[in-house]
Amino acid sequence: MKMSDSIAQLAEALAKAQGQIDAAAKGNINPHFKSRYADLNALREVIREPLATNDLAVVQLPRFLDKEVEVETMLMHKSGEFMSETLRMPVGQITAQAVGSALTYCRRYSLSSILNLAADDDDGNAATQAPAAPAKRTSPSDPVKVMLAGEAAARNGTDALRDWYKKLSAADREALDADDLNILKAQAIKGGDKKDADQ
Repeated sequence: MKMSDSIAQLAEALAKAQGQIDAAAKGNINPHFKSRYADLNALREVIREPLATNDLAVVQLPRFLDKEVEVETMLMHKSGEFMSETLRMPVGQITAQAVGSALTYCRRYSLSSILNLAADDDDGNAATQAPAAPAKRTSPSDPVKVMLAGEAAARNGTDALRDWYKKLSAADREALDADDLNILKAQAIKGGDKKDADQ
C-alpha cells in the first residue's frame, strides 16, 4: 500500500465518513443493498455524500497488462494526504467486454475494501428467518470465467442466454451485478433474434 508521510487528517475524516456510510446502508437509502452484492453504482450512491461532506475523494485508475487488468484505488483528503492500493485480476479472453467486466469487479472490490464497506449481510438476513436445516453453501465461481461463459451464450442470442442463466448456481447468479447483465443482454440482442433479453 502507498500512502503519504502522514495520514492523520485523512484518518480522522475517514472515521467520520465510515460512520455516516454505515447509517446510510442500515437506513436502506439505496435499494441495491437488498441483494447480496451491491453493484458499482449502488456503492457510489451510498458513499458519495459522506465522502464529500468529510473532504474525501476517491480516484480509480485502470490499467491493462498483457492478460491481466488492474485498478489502483486512491483515497485522498483535501489536505493532500492519501493512501492507495492496487488490485489485479486475470482476463481469460481479450475482448472489450471481458476486460470491462474484470475492471468493474476490480473497481467494486477495491472500493469496498479501502472504505471497509460490507455489501453482504448474511448475518442480518439469517436473523430474520426461521431456523432451517443446514445446507451445503456454495461459493461463486471465478467471476471472469462466469462472464466469459455468458458472453459465449449471448453470441447465440437471447434464448441461449436465458438457458445459460437458468443453469447458473445461486451463488453465481448473485455474483453477477447489473453492469454485467446489461453487457450480456446487449450482446444477446446483437447476436440473436432481437427478443427482449431480460432474465
